[in-house]
Amino acid sequence: MYKSEDEKLSDKMMGEAVMVLLRQDAAISNSALMRQLRDMVTVETDPRRQVALMRAIDEVSQYLSVKPPANRIEIRDRDNVTHFFTSEGPANGVKKH
Repeated sequence: MYKSEDEKLSDKMMGEAVMVLLRQDAAISNSALMRQLRDMVTVETDPRRQVALMRAIDEVSQYLSVKPPANRIEIRDRDNVTHFFTSEGPANGVKKH
């Protein structure tokens, strides 16, 4: 449940940022979302939407600062090779497939 219309608009702006990334066929990660939100706030002319974008940026920043340290999964295959999987996309922001 939303506390206010401002919070609802912030979530909408975050969704718009994700949709831009999807349309660009970009890797979806926290850092890519932050970049897109920052890009959007620089070109936004509506003051209410600017505030909503800043709130979304703050929300993502807070999430990144309290990220749990063990955010990966280790899997060993038949050849005793360990593979690491994280919730982030590729480090350089490009898709591998």
